[in-house]
Amino acid sequence: MKAFIAILLILGAGGIGFGYWGLNTAQGQARFDEMAGMIPYFVQVAGYVAVVLAVVLMAIRYWMAQNGSTG
Repeated sequence: MKAFIAILLILGAGGIGFGYWGLNTAQGQARFDEMAGMIPYFVQVAGYVAVVLAVVLMAIRYWMAQNGSTG
């Protein structure tokens, strides 16, 4: 589970970074001009979702550890 959370955080940060590059830099806008930045936008949204999911999983994992649950 720890590895899955770490992978989610890394992919989420990468997606957010890619979305920022694609939407907010001149190079990114030139690269993705044909679809008005739809690809970077949706990758950035998916990145935020992945980060939020990782944080929720970390909170659940912490809560389970505090209550003595195994798993």
